[in-house]
Amino acid sequence: MSSAYQYYAFTLLVFFGVNTIAAWALNLQYGVSGVLNFAFIMFQAVGAYVCGVLTLGPSDNSGFQHYLLGASLPFPLPWLAAAAVGGLLALVVGSFALRPSRPDYQAMVMLVVSIIVATLVVSQGGWFNGQQGLAAIPKPFQDQLDLDLLGYGWFYVGLTAALVLVVYAFVHRLTGSPWGRRLRAMRENPEALEALGVNVWAERMKVYVVGGALAALSGAVLAQFIGAWSPGSWGTAETFLYFAVVIIGGAGNNFGAMVGAALVLGVFQEALRYLPSFGYAGLAEAIQFMCLGFLLLAFLWWRPIGLFPERRRRFGTAKPRP
Repeated sequence: MSSAYQYYAFTLLVFFGVNTIAAWALNLQYGVSGVLNFAFIMFQAVGAYVCGVLTLGPSDNSGFQHYLLGASLPFPLPWLAAAAVGGLLALVVGSFALRPSRPDYQAMVMLVVSIIVATLVVSQGGWFNGQQGLAAIPKPFQDQLDLDLLGYGWFYVGLTAALVLVVYAFVHRLTGSPWGRRLRAMRENPEALEALGVNVWAERMKVYVVGGALAALSGAVLAQFIGAWSPGSWGTAETFLYFAVVIIGGAGNNFGAMVGAALVLGVFQEALRYLPSFGYAGLAEAIQFMCLGFLLLAFLWWRPIGLFPERRRRFGTAKPRP
C-alpha cells in the first residue's frame, strides 16, 4: 500500500474511533435516556481545547497564539483532564438547562448556551486564541517513539482503538445495568418513574454529566491527532450530524450507534467528497448537508427505529416461593 493510501486509511480509522466514542456519548443521553442535548458539540470542543492548552506548555505573549491554563502534562493526563472538565461543564449547564420539565425546552436552552459559548470563544482571543484557534498541539509519545509520519499514524490508530474498547465496555456496562433500565423508563414515561419515587432531574443530570465527559474525551483524542482545533470545527450543524448518526444507526443501541458513525460520518460523507467540482465555492459542502438531511428525513419517515433497533429486554417472572 502506498504512503498516500496508508495516510488516508489511518486518518479514516482514527476519525471513526473518535466519532464512535462521541456517538456512544450522545446515544447514552438521547437514545437511552431521552435527553435532547443540542449543545453536544460544545462538550467535544471543550475537551479539545482543554487537551490542547494542557499539552502546548505555558502561553507566551510573544508567540502566535494565546490561551489560558498553559501546561505540558504527560499522557494520559490531558485526556483525563478533558473528560473531567467536560463532566464539570455538563454539571454547570445541566443545573439550569435540565430544570424545565419538557425536553424541547431543555433542548432550546442547550442550543442557546452552545451558541453563546461559541461566540465568547471567538470574541475572547485570550481564552483559546480566538478565531484562529489552537495549533501545533503535541501528540502523545511522538518524541519518545521517534516514528515517521506513517508509523506514528498507525500507532495512534492502536491507541484510539484501545480507548474505544475501554469506552465500549464502560457504556455497555452502564446501559445493561439496573441504572440503564431506569434511564429507559425515564425516556418512555418520566411521570410514572417520578411517581415511583425516583428523582428524574437527578437521573437526567447524571447521564448528562457522563455523556459530556465522554464527548470531551472524544474531542481530546481528535485534537491531538490533527494537532489543531478552531471554532470552525464545532459549528451548530455538527451536533445534528451526531444526531443523524444515532437515529440512522438505531437510537438506544450501542452497536447501531457505531454502525451509524461508520456509515454517516464515514462512508456517506467520504463518498460525497468524490463528487466532481462544480459551481461556486462551498456548494459541494452545502449539497453534502442537503443529502444528509434527506437521508435523515427518509429514516424518520420510513424507519424511525434505525438500522439496528434497540433490543427488547425480556425479564422472566419470579418463581413463587414454596
